[in-house]
Amino acid sequence: MDYVRILYIYIVEDFMYSGYLLLTLLLPCLIYQGLMEIKAKQNSRRVPAKYYFGVYVMLVYLWAVFKVTGIGLLADIVRLKDAISGGYNWNPLAGLDKGFVLNIIMFLPLGLLIPCIWKKCRSITNVTVTGFLLSLTIEISQMFNARATDIDDLLANTIGACAGYLIWRGIYVLVCGKQKEKGDGYVENQIEDDGRKWEPMIYLALAFAGAFFLYNPYVQ
Repeated sequence: MDYVRILYIYIVEDFMYSGYLLLTLLLPCLIYQGLMEIKAKQNSRRVPAKYYFGVYVMLVYLWAVFKVTGIGLLADIVRLKDAISGGYNWNPLAGLDKGFVLNIIMFLPLGLLIPCIWKKCRSITNVTVTGFLLSLTIEISQMFNARATDIDDLLANTIGACAGYLIWRGIYVLVCGKQKEKGDGYVENQIEDDGRKWEPMIYLALAFAGAFFLYNPYVQ
């Protein structure tokens, strides 16, 4: 009976903290979207619902990545005595294992989602750099929560984002052929009309900042 109770408490607490993490990364993004919505209305433009749907899919994906990787938090810095408490590996391709492959797979969705949501980000350079910067941010943050900072993880994640883009590109060419991109179902949005080519990075930065500053899993 005690085991059932312990399992129940664990499941409930995990659900609550998972929801807590999701809310912290969504909050700054919602504020940003509100400001962009106001700007769009002032210019008599409308941001399509399909655009928001794609963005929220990516944010939920980021929530899963943050949960799996265990990003470093401000709460970790406050809690731990040592300024830098995690281990590190700066030797590339040292001791490769299945974790390297899993890290590639983990960032495949990022490479797929970005070109699907943002037409002006449909370049391998943009997607690869975005994947690299997200992974670098996660790895640096892990120096403060007693987890390992590994250059192999950075390399694998970057490869994953790049591979995800290539998969998207292959599917796009097969499905759309020589059709003009205007006719591929893409929905224009106010953000891109203003030339914000690097908007995915804005969302990534806001989501990470929200989780870093607002999420505290040590609250009882």
